[in-house]
Amino acid sequence: MRKMLLSALLVSVPLCIASWSVGQDIDDAACKTTIETSCTKCHSTERICHELAESDANWPEIVKEMGARGKLSQEAQDTVLNCLTQASEPGKFVCTK
Repeated sequence: MRKMLLSALLVSVPLCIASWSVGQDIDDAACKTTIETSCTKCHSTERICHELAESDANWPEIVKEMGARGKLSQEAQDTVLNCLTQASEPGKFVCTK
């Protein structure tokens, strides 16, 4: 019985997490505006795009540190973090192809 319960949990928890993240709405206009007005105060778009290409970037830590340096509001930090971690293609907000 315990093995069945554990197996059910191991299957259902990742599915719940995956469905939650897919359901997050990303406001493309807000992402573009916030990233352009917040991040490009200090960084070129080329640098931002280079960092976005790094798959192992620790975005929560990076946004927290950069947000403190740039004196970004918590709302702006949350928007940037959501855009960078939830969007299927975060580079589309600032990177040209």
